Amino acid sequence: MLKKINLGLVALVLGFGLTIVTSAFKNTNKSENGRAQYTFSYTYTGSNPYSVANVTNPSHWEYTPSSEGCSGDERACTIRIDQEYVDLSATPALKSTASLTAALNPSTSTAYITGSADDFMDIQNSDQP
Repeated sequence: MLKKINLGLVALVLGFGLTIVTSAFKNTNKSENGRAQYTFSYTYTGSNPYSVANVTNPSHWEYTPSSEGCSGDERACTIRIDQEYVDLSATPALKSTASLTAALNPSTSTAYITGSADDFMDIQNSDQP
């Protein structure tokens, strides 16, 4: 009888431990509406990298589960966007339906993100005004 109680107690403790461990290592964040969000960093280094056209191009954004933040001139850096705008078939990729918008800082000729189709998107531009 005592062994059955001990075995049940061990199973209960292991169950709680597994729940805590698995919930502690999730790479996605949640938005204000409770949906999963994915973080992307701007990575394009080609011709005129910080033009509005390049900054709003979804293929120029790379999935980065953890971001270290931004500093320097005002320009596109990282966004955290709802799962609806992320292609999850392989490595997460930004969909064109995200409809990123940007503005140009005339003093530095660099574009920064101003919005998207996701009303809950978190934007981090370097030295954003």
